[in-house]
Amino acid sequence: MKHLLYLLLISSISSFSFAQSPVQLAIIIDDLGNSLNAGLNAIALPADVTLAVMPHRKHSKFLAERAGRLGKDVILHAPMSTVNGRRLGAGALDDAMNEQDFKHTLRFAIESIPYVKGINNHMGSQLTTNAQAMSWVMDVLKDKQLFFVDSRTNAQSVAFDTAQKVGLASASRDIFLDNEIDIEHIHVQFKKAITVAEKYGSAIAIGHPHKATLDYLQYVLPQLQGTHVIITPISQLVKANQAQHPDSARESLPASIPALDALVEHYLKTSELEKGENLSIVK
Repeated sequence: MKHLLYLLLISSISSFSFAQSPVQLAIIIDDLGNSLNAGLNAIALPADVTLAVMPHRKHSKFLAERAGRLGKDVILHAPMSTVNGRRLGAGALDDAMNEQDFKHTLRFAIESIPYVKGINNHMGSQLTTNAQAMSWVMDVLKDKQLFFVDSRTNAQSVAFDTAQKVGLASASRDIFLDNEIDIEHIHVQFKKAITVAEKYGSAIAIGHPHKATLDYLQYVLPQLQGTHVIITPISQLVKANQAQHPDSARESLPASIPALDALVEHYLKTSELEKGENLSIVK
């Protein structure tokens, strides 16, 4: 009976959007490099998900090589200074650096990541508001022929505008999937990303290698096959001279997809049952 219900839900997901025009949704998984298992699970997600790898971490090179060889987009997740002075680790950029040290640090970080196609900022709520620092970033990226994705960790960021002014292929994040690490919240955010994509033709969502995020995506992404929502590598969405989606897009109501809601509810109930069964076995 469970199997039949699951098949019916899958069928309704596949048919929910045939009448709509195709839209593109890029999903970036940030913060890769510290955990081997989390990184491998992110790479194994069943879609063209983009992997953002931090520089000079224990598993960064291995994970970037593996993702690149599998044809996934790899970008540098460049640590940048924050308004609250959070510790950033190796490869960090901050506005106390002179131009030479700043650019050397960024080049060294880029060269440490195999298959790198572009970069996005790790944190950076302070640095991305600094026009001089962002112009140095774009100088390096133009020289390296890489693109830039503004993670938009600060509403006052000038990073995307700076990239566009110099004609650099670039884009800006629309939705954070897991600013709350909870599958039901992730589900709402995922549907918001679909709403933005339906309105503008494309959207960019950023998540992190939390178990809840990876479990959700592992379960949901295969169900989008055959629908109008196409999971797209970020390299296919970045462009020069493009308009940024307005801030209001990030406050969009989540798309109404009852079949997907039912599927996630089924997943949560099944997960709870499995947890209960495992606990009874342990006892």
